[in-house]
Amino acid sequence: MNIIYISNDIEKAKEEIASKYENLYIFEDIDLKLELVKSIKEEAYQTTGQDKYILIKAINFRIESQNALLKILEETPDKVNFIILTTSKYALLDTIRSRISIETVNYPLPKVEFNLNINRLTTKDIYETLKKSLDKQELKSFIYELFKNIQNPDEELLENFELAIKLVDLNTDRQAIISLLLLSIRNLNANLQTFK
Repeated sequence: MNIIYISNDIEKAKEEIASKYENLYIFEDIDLKLELVKSIKEEAYQTTGQDKYILIKAINFRIESQNALLKILEETPDKVNFIILTTSKYALLDTIRSRISIETVNYPLPKVEFNLNINRLTTKDIYETLKKSLDKQELKSFIYELFKNIQNPDEELLENFELAIKLVDLNTDRQAIISLLLLSIRNLNANLQTFK
């Protein structure tokens, strides 16, 4: 049973997974590096006679690390189960996603309300929003609320939303994340006005 869990709170998901499975081995880092994959493989090939669960938790999965992990995922040793935990399925190669079932595990985020007119964002709106003090979960909630209110986002804006969620998990400066999104939205609005 190999599975990929996508979650908006990977720490909480890790705790939940740890409470479900006995004989769980956790390998985690912000970036999945080749050294960690080597340790994962070594653990996978050590037999215990009982089911073993290997949790791999990361935000960024380097391509060379995923390729190194792919062979063991395709030919998983007997009684070994891999659980991959991350914030976005797009962090993983298509070859991994196509071989393992994916489940989304999201948790309620605190409701954050801002009186922003997304279609007419001004510099003052952006400045006032940057002054707000948000914890990690509130920032994620803000990002999701922004995303729900965007009509017809372009590819660049979609990529910026994806990047913003990763940056929150990497503990990047919150003002930088908010600036990235609000300025991207304002640029999209300006481009749409130009073409009218």
